[in-house]
Amino acid sequence: MIFLNNARMACAKCSFYLPMSSAKAQYIEGRQNLLKLMQEIPLTEDEQAAVENNVEAMDKLIDKLKKYLNPI
Repeated sequence: MIFLNNARMACAKCSFYLPMSSAKAQYIEGRQNLLKLMQEIPLTEDEQAAVENNVEAMDKLIDKLKKYLNPI
């Protein structure tokens, strides 16, 4: 499961990727699910690192949406 998530996050981690505003709720839910995963399931160090990396990617996507939807 974690490895599939990493593959899907590859494009989203690219600095040129612009997330769709309609996906904001999905990013927030995905982030919450990742945090829940870390709390409820014993993970190896590699799995823990992968999940933390994906949480950071979700945070960046949400921040990009905030900047894109509310430019200063």
